[in-house]
Amino acid sequence: MPPLPLARLRAAGALWEMDSEQLRLRRDDLQRLFDEVYRRPLAEAELESLERITQGWPTAVHLIHESLLRSGHATLEDVLADFRASDLGLHDYFSAEVYAHLDPGTRHLLERTAPFARFDAELAIHVTERPDVPPALKALARRGLLRSFGIGERTTFEWPELVRRFVRHEIESRVSGANAWAELEARAGLALAERNDLEPAIRHYLAAGRRAEAAALLRAVAPTLLRQGRAAALRQFVGELPPDLVRDDVELGLALADAQQALGGWDEAEARYQDVLERCRAAPTPGADVRLLECRALLGLGKVGNLRGRHEQVLGMAERGLAMTEDLPLEVHARLLQMKAGAHFYLGQFQAAVRVLDQVRERLEGHDEPELVVPTIHNLAVAYAAQGRIREASDEFRFALAQVRGADSPRAPLYLSNLAFLLAELGELVEARRAAEEGLVAAQRFSNRSQECVCHQALAQILAQGGDLEGALADLKRAEELNAELRMEVIAADLLALRGRIFCARGEYRRGAEFLSRAIERGAGRADAPRLEVALAWCELRAGRVGAARDLLLALVGRVEAGEDDLLRTRVNYWLGEARLALGEQAEAESHLERALRLARERGYQHFLRTQAREEPGPLLTALTLGIEPDLVAGALVEAGAAVEGPLLEILPEASTAVGEAALAVLGEVGGPRAHATLEKLARARRALQPACRAALRHIGERLSRGMAAAEKASGVTRLLVFGRPRLEIDGRTVPASAWRAQRAFQMLVYLALHPHGASRDELLESFWPGRQAAAGRRNFHPTLSYVRHVLSKSPTPILHEAGFYRLNPEYPLTCDAWDFERRLDEARMRGAERRESLEAAIELAAGAFLDGMYVDWADTLQTRMRDRLERALTDLGDLRGRDGEYETALQAFRRAAELDSFREPTRLAVIECLLKETLRTELGVDPMPESEEAVRRLMAGKGRREWPGETPAFALESLSAESVTRITQAPRKRPEGVSTT
Repeated sequence: MPPLPLARLRAAGALWEMDSEQLRLRRDDLQRLFDEVYRRPLAEAELESLERITQGWPTAVHLIHESLLRSGHATLEDVLADFRASDLGLHDYFSAEVYAHLDPGTRHLLERTAPFARFDAELAIHVTERPDVPPALKALARRGLLRSFGIGERTTFEWPELVRRFVRHEIESRVSGANAWAELEARAGLALAERNDLEPAIRHYLAAGRRAEAAALLRAVAPTLLRQGRAAALRQFVGELPPDLVRDDVELGLALADAQQALGGWDEAEARYQDVLERCRAAPTPGADVRLLECRALLGLGKVGNLRGRHEQVLGMAERGLAMTEDLPLEVHARLLQMKAGAHFYLGQFQAAVRVLDQVRERLEGHDEPELVVPTIHNLAVAYAAQGRIREASDEFRFALAQVRGADSPRAPLYLSNLAFLLAELGELVEARRAAEEGLVAAQRFSNRSQECVCHQALAQILAQGGDLEGALADLKRAEELNAELRMEVIAADLLALRGRIFCARGEYRRGAEFLSRAIERGAGRADAPRLEVALAWCELRAGRVGAARDLLLALVGRVEAGEDDLLRTRVNYWLGEARLALGEQAEAESHLERALRLARERGYQHFLRTQAREEPGPLLTALTLGIEPDLVAGALVEAGAAVEGPLLEILPEASTAVGEAALAVLGEVGGPRAHATLEKLARARRALQPACRAALRHIGERLSRGMAAAEKASGVTRLLVFGRPRLEIDGRTVPASAWRAQRAFQMLVYLALHPHGASRDELLESFWPGRQAAAGRRNFHPTLSYVRHVLSKSPTPILHEAGFYRLNPEYPLTCDAWDFERRLDEARMRGAERRESLEAAIELAAGAFLDGMYVDWADTLQTRMRDRLERALTDLGDLRGRDGEYETALQAFRRAAELDSFREPTRLAVIECLLKETLRTELGVDPMPESEEAVRRLMAGKGRREWPGETPAFALESLSAESVTRITQAPRKRPEGVSTT
């Protein structure tokens, strides 16, 4: 019978062919086979084990079923264990029914390729030394003995694990079988090495016991593994070599040291680097470039030294290495210069660091190797940041990140963590948190424990700045745990200082000062030690110890002015100006403020000024009165909110035109009814300020009247509720989620409602489609707006687009509980009984959590601000109720305020006083500060607030021990982990 014309049939599409992949039984096939055919259903875990052991090979599946039938009460797990242990039944079947019927050429192919986990036709030809392999492979695949993947020249093959085990058993059962199998493994390693597939070649050489060949390949592949961030794989390879071989081989010892250093095993790495240096000097390895090995060891040792604070030693190492770099690769010279720049940086010699990095750039000119260029750009950005050139530094970081983000780069965690710190300094907390979290994921992916620690530190700082103090403490604790093992002196003091700042943010200034003092002791001798001392001065200033703060800052100002950090220079001058203002040293204060504000304008430190406006707006108000940088000051004072309305109104009558216009710009943003009434009179009295007055009056009027016209209507009212679960109600009925078509549409309505001046298209895209979602955002932006318009009535149009900004139409009949809350707070600025009534109404509106359940980045800042405003409103209301003698309701207000900030001790003391007024003796607290204990003693002695009527009942102080004071201030709640009580 003539052979079938397969090629012609295949070309005509008249031939149906199957390969092993199509014959393989998948999970659902196995389930149906055992359910419907064998009538023995299997559990999910049994199916998983069966598929893993048999790889879906039908013959193996049938043999296992036969074994189940013959073994009586044996379980599937027992049968699979027998197959894994001996494979005797399968061996007999395969030997008699399969292997015996193979022709010699196919047997030879099977035996030579069995060591490979996966191979292609070219590799099979190489190890069998036969050119007719491809047809045989296809025939075996069609028979189901071989699995194939891909098509054409890219096809790869894989023997089922059962087949590989049979072949190995068959070969090892012969005379000298163990050596024969080892020889096959060695052949496989040689073939892979000749193809430059070094990693799998190393595995085969190790399996063959060829340690010398494996070590030779490992020396070649080690740098690549380190560049790819696969230090763990390198350490595992070296660990499989005999210890004597690693100990006697300098290059392998250096590779192991590099892997240990990358994985955070710095003690072991440092010892190995020292050993490599000693061996290079004593007995050089034959055939090795001793100078290159010594320079590489110096690079590794210098990295550990820099992180452990031994910067002077590192400078010496760098100079020693640079003296040996003649005729060595450019990479070595560049990395030694980078290490030297790093040491200069840690010593506070930032200009020297920049000069060295400029040398690196000159040497790399014309080279486009990212592994050399990108670290130089990154280090230059770090030096810029240390000089206070934050914007320039962030631009350099973004460029460096553009080269590594999205790639498998082990450098990404370092760049991302540093960018996160910079963005936090700029106040861009959402993007900073995103960078820190992305860096943390990358650090964990590459097992980079040192960068994992730094990313947790960055997250703690960002969360603290955003007001999430408990979240900040959790990340800080994790960073401290990691650093306890790594012992990075570079950040040890920073972690203590960060804990101190967190306690200060909670109002616990004594504890904050303690941690900052410990940080100063830990960082003594560091070039950036003044930064920690400045932080302590700030803590003293906010604690009300103005004289102590001034003395600290006066001792620092000379050193800081002689330094290179403009941001630190700005902080020292600003806080010294604030302290001297408080102490009545007006002339000296003015010069410091002028210096600080000029630097802030030149360097773009607006976020620093906005933060100071929220903490204490007094210095900025003074600067505005004196005409110092009025535009810059006005932009910052907006953050102070209603607290600056009164002082600004007092400035206006005698202010110059420039100062008056700046003050009016602030009042347009924060002014209430009082400002509206005053500005109407001022517009008539001061002709030069009339345009600015009209603009401010328009803004105030729009804000005060938002939603009022709609609220007066009896029907057709659309109300947006953002306290509690955000929702939209039309005529009292909640709009279902399905009506929005996309959740972003409703969130965009909420966003615009809480940003009365609107937002640009770019701002909306960044808020709702951040980062890599930008392309999808550009496609979906207008459809999302159309979904909002679809839900809201068409007349008048709900969303306006004016001058590139999108905002809610003030004429649209929409009300919002957040607007009503703000309006009530504006009314509460008035004195007398109306103030309490307005506060009561505001608190009633804020019954639920603000934006509850809305877990998006842009909502974080809004929630923090609203939490602060609500806390202040509750403490004000509690005080007013206390003044009226209503201690029970005052207690309710103070307790709710304490829930918003559970660590603010003034609120806790108010709770205690309410309880004492009600003759209740036990409740609440954290371990009290000494001031708190003294306040409790005063309260127990009957010395309460003078403004509150009635007498605080006195108790027997003779028996009032420290323990009883502490017991009085105990609260039935759990302390967050990581909070110290010392």
